[in-house]
Amino acid sequence: MSASPDPTASPEWESARSEWWDQAKTELARLQDAVNSAAPGSLKLETIYAPMHDMAGLAGVLGYPLLGKIARSLIETLRKGANPLDDRMLMVAKAHLAALTALHAKDVRGEGGQAGVAVMAKLASIHA
Repeated sequence: MSASPDPTASPEWESARSEWWDQAKTELARLQDAVNSAAPGSLKLETIYAPMHDMAGLAGVLGYPLLGKIARSLIETLRKGANPLDDRMLMVAKAHLAALTALHAKDVRGEGGQAGVAVMAKLASIHA
């Protein structure tokens, strides 16, 4: 590992971030397909929960705290809902995954500023 004072400036960190980013792109597409094609009562919670739990943990560490917050919001909501996912939980998952996919595609790092606050508020309104 490089002896850089800022570990996020090291080539190793950038390599790890890039690898995660590629994996996340594939995983988000897979999850969106699963949620978009699911009928209410047919998709088990674990299908969405486990990958989102991983994203919630890794995204912030790798420079994407807004993505991590969205993933955490989704898993916290899913924990309170039906398993398998009912209409409401499918709608919540679709909204969160659409936001994650769009922000990921734009490579939005950090908290996202006012736009990030707006996204979190919009997603929170879906939970209510």
